[in-house]
Amino acid sequence: MSDAFSLPLALDYSATLIWAVSGALVAARRKYDLVGLCGMALVSATGGGLVRDGLFLQQGPPALVQTPWYIALSLVGALFVYFVGRRFYASPRFTFTIGFADALGLGAYAVIGMGKAQAVGMSNLGVILVGLVNAVGGGVLRDLLVGREQTIFKPGTLNVIAALAGCVLFVALGEWTSLETAARAWATIAVTFALRAAAIRFNIKTAPTEGFDDSNSAP
Repeated sequence: MSDAFSLPLALDYSATLIWAVSGALVAARRKYDLVGLCGMALVSATGGGLVRDGLFLQQGPPALVQTPWYIALSLVGALFVYFVGRRFYASPRFTFTIGFADALGLGAYAVIGMGKAQAVGMSNLGVILVGLVNAVGGGVLRDLLVGREQTIFKPGTLNVIAALAGCVLFVALGEWTSLETAARAWATIAVTFALRAAAIRFNIKTAPTEGFDDSNSAP
């Protein structure tokens, strides 16, 4: 990109911390120990970036190990859940805050992934794919490690759809408008956040595919 977009550090680090807390909460519900909480926090917060750098970009060490902050914030998130998380866990306001912060990070990391993909000359569909992986990859790896069915593939509040809409918008604005990268990035973050936040607030969910039950199949 000619005018590369840099995510403000406050937003980047805040999203990392929130996703670390989210991953640690999943581990805590499954009665993992402190090591398990730290592992799930790190995977949730940085898994998307790891897949992006290791699988798609392959340009040296991943961003995770180029600065100590991502690992440190992941550990802070895990320690928070381990020592004081039970005080807030039952609070609807806490769950609400986590959900909205997650919505903000979803669009932000989608943009970062797409920016890096464009910088190495990927096609538009490749850019969208990398942005989507960067946004939701941590949750996929977390679910895989805890041995549960992938939540992104099951009916639920708009998550992948919100990220995908943002990714398509970012690429479309680049193709059909003269907006600078920063303007396209913030528009993408805003739209992704609005879709995800609205889904959480009003409990908007995708529907399961009907008519394919095992009971309906031929013997």
